[in-house]
Amino acid sequence: MRRLHNLDLNLLKALHALLEERNVTRAAARLSLTQPAVSGMLARLRQYFDDPLLVRTAQGMMPTSRAEALAEPLARIIGQIETLVQPLEFSPAELEAEFKIGTTDNSFRTVGIPFAAQLQSLAPHTRVAFFKLRREEMEEKLAKGRLDAAIAAHPAAPDNLRHKKLYHEHFICALREHHPVLQQEWTLDTFCRQTFALGSFYGGSFSGAIDRELAKLGRSRRVALSVQNFALIPELLRQSDLLAVVPSRLVQPGNRLATLPLPFPSAGYDKLLLWHERTHFDPVQQWMRGVLEGAVQREAT
Repeated sequence: MRRLHNLDLNLLKALHALLEERNVTRAAARLSLTQPAVSGMLARLRQYFDDPLLVRTAQGMMPTSRAEALAEPLARIIGQIETLVQPLEFSPAELEAEFKIGTTDNSFRTVGIPFAAQLQSLAPHTRVAFFKLRREEMEEKLAKGRLDAAIAAHPAAPDNLRHKKLYHEHFICALREHHPVLQQEWTLDTFCRQTFALGSFYGGSFSGAIDRELAKLGRSRRVALSVQNFALIPELLRQSDLLAVVPSRLVQPGNRLATLPLPFPSAGYDKLLLWHERTHFDPVQQWMRGVLEGAVQREAT
């Protein structure tokens, strides 16, 4: 068995940074150390684990199988140590911290903006960075500390992450004010005769959940425009005769848009706040999640 006294905490922190950054220069900047110092630490780590850990390839430095096996337990250990040295009580007004939140552009409008405003009011020395959320990367980034929390719809949420329901969302049909269809009887037939814009999470798709609901009814609609940025949809609708089925919270007061209910049943979805087990007991992270949840509740009232 290898002796732990040959492996200090600074080496573990360096390994954690190296495995996440996969670049000695970036890891050194993250650790506030010089590049030669981190190179020396990597050499000691290689000797201790008897493994190269990171190898140079055409795509840059890549982790070995041994390093990949170390990555998740190491991230968990670093998170637990950071929690251990946190004061049991802290003053939000004096807190200096940076939070990293993964979200979609739609969730940023409905959750991120009120959260950022509330955070600056309660803890003016904190910073928050929002990242575009990719569902297939969510669990890994939360596990490795690249994200502190994520906001996602229930079907996209991995089962093994901690989560809490923020709100239930339902779909509505949005269109410009004074659209001719507003003078017609609003039925399923009327809906299916219209031309639609669609928000595509990955881009390029002309069908989605609503089209699957229509297919169950033996119906379909025409989607003429697909955009990856959901935030563009209100402006597109204002300047055209297109309609769009959108989450209800996307249409804000003053958007100069009209709304209609869907003329067929649609279940909607729950919007969740997700985080990893490694930050579950961290008092600062717990406080941050409470602020986010409270901001959403205040926005809904």
